[in-house]
Amino acid sequence: MTRLKFDDYTLEPIPIDNGIGQGDPISLPSFNYYNADLLKLSETLQALGYVDDIMIMAVGKDFEETT
Repeated sequence: MTRLKFDDYTLEPIPIDNGIGQGDPISLPSFNYYNADLLKLSETLQALGYVDDIMIMAVGKDFEETT
């Protein structure tokens, strides 16, 4: 369940069902396939992925080059 809140307004709880259960054996390969392009960025950006976490790091000489 999730509930959205904007300022003083709060929605009623909304059921969330994405169709893949927690710990489903197919979820890890599916996630890796779905995010494969995210891990192939560019020469100045490096990405590391493990299970369902992804880290992206920009490498450069100064702030302007990395942004």
